[in-house]
Amino acid sequence: MTDFGFLGSSALLIVSIALSLLVLAYRWPRAAAVRRAVDRLQRAITRRPDWGWLRLEYLLVPLAALSAVNVVWQVSTLHCGDDSLALLVSGQAALRGGNPFLVEYCSHPMLDPIPYGLAAVSLNALAALSGTVAGVWIVWQLLALAVVPLVWLVGGPDRRYFAVLATVSILYLPNIATNIGVDNAIVPVSILLFLYALSLDGRRSRLLQGLAAFLSTARFPALFPLLGAAGASDRARLARLVGVLAVFFAAAALSFALWGWDAINIVYLGEFQRGSGFTLNLFAVLIRQGWLLPSLASAAVQGAILLALVLFVGLRRYSVRAAVAIPLLGVMSLSQYLDFHFVLWLVPVILLGTAVNEGLLLYGSLAAIDVEVAIAYLGETLGIWWPYELIGVVLSAVLLYLLVVIVRQEEARIRRAGAPPGPPRYAPAPGPER
Repeated sequence: MTDFGFLGSSALLIVSIALSLLVLAYRWPRAAAVRRAVDRLQRAITRRPDWGWLRLEYLLVPLAALSAVNVVWQVSTLHCGDDSLALLVSGQAALRGGNPFLVEYCSHPMLDPIPYGLAAVSLNALAALSGTVAGVWIVWQLLALAVVPLVWLVGGPDRRYFAVLATVSILYLPNIATNIGVDNAIVPVSILLFLYALSLDGRRSRLLQGLAAFLSTARFPALFPLLGAAGASDRARLARLVGVLAVFFAAAALSFALWGWDAINIVYLGEFQRGSGFTLNLFAVLIRQGWLLPSLASAAVQGAILLALVLFVGLRRYSVRAAVAIPLLGVMSLSQYLDFHFVLWLVPVILLGTAVNEGLLLYGSLAAIDVEVAIAYLGETLGIWWPYELIGVVLSAVLLYLLVVIVRQEEARIRRAGAPPGPPRYAPAPGPER
């Protein structure tokens, strides 16, 4: 499967799905035998009674090695269709004061739009200091590697479990081991960084929240889940919302001052109107059949729905994790440009528990089958496109299912929190009055 580059094969996808199933089964009540077997194996190998020995570096070092091999492979097999060349040229344009949003590379007949905001421009400029495309790959692979440590930081008492699940997940492993896509790593990085900042107090928290808001400017839709997190229930939410919006609009204003209308039209309006015939949701049918093409009108409707989701999670006082997940799933459902690398965006949703993770595994697995079989073989090779369209409908149904699961979980939590305190569960029966 050429879409995935080095190690981008059916074998890698199958291994990732199998490992995800194993990690999920470890917590399934009906698969207690799996947990016992895994624990016995762990004790036999480590001579430790539990998983307390597992440290972050035991996950990160193998990922870093795999990522390093991937960078070498990607750079050595570079061709003119590689987006990393466009990012290099964009970064070089920013360094010399040119326009980083419209670039020419590989003798393309037209200027290519680069619809990524100030954070992406800054990182691409940093990468361009190396003078080679290897710098672009190193910068973006480092961001992708940052996902697992951030899951570890925000995972709480379950940090080991969530970090392992994120590491092997089909949402993450095939992307870190192959072409991670353009700027897709920055969305989970900025969201997870914001979640971590919310667990802290004082100046450090505000600094990390500001950094997360700045990173979200790389891809415009990342603003919505970040607003969801900022508006989650506590007294400081208004200040956080104002802070996120201030950083975001300041980045837009600075970009406009430096590069003019392209910084707004391409990065913001263009991102909402960007469409693809290979998107992994309901737009697989809508775009391919010509029923609904990207336009300013559809962008306005999509933006209104996403803002409604942000408002909903804020008014209902949902937990921070759910307040991130619901707008994020909205972005995935409404995006008209959603290739397999975008599934990386869903990594923060892993923190919401087993029922949600079952849906995430189903979505990621179907997305991989869609790309590997329905698009690459049935569609592009045989010219049979209806399986791709059908899977697109199913993928949207899975996203809707995840939204329903999360809302039901949160509503049940709210009901429990508002229930009047009752007698102790095992309280003795009252005796006769004296």
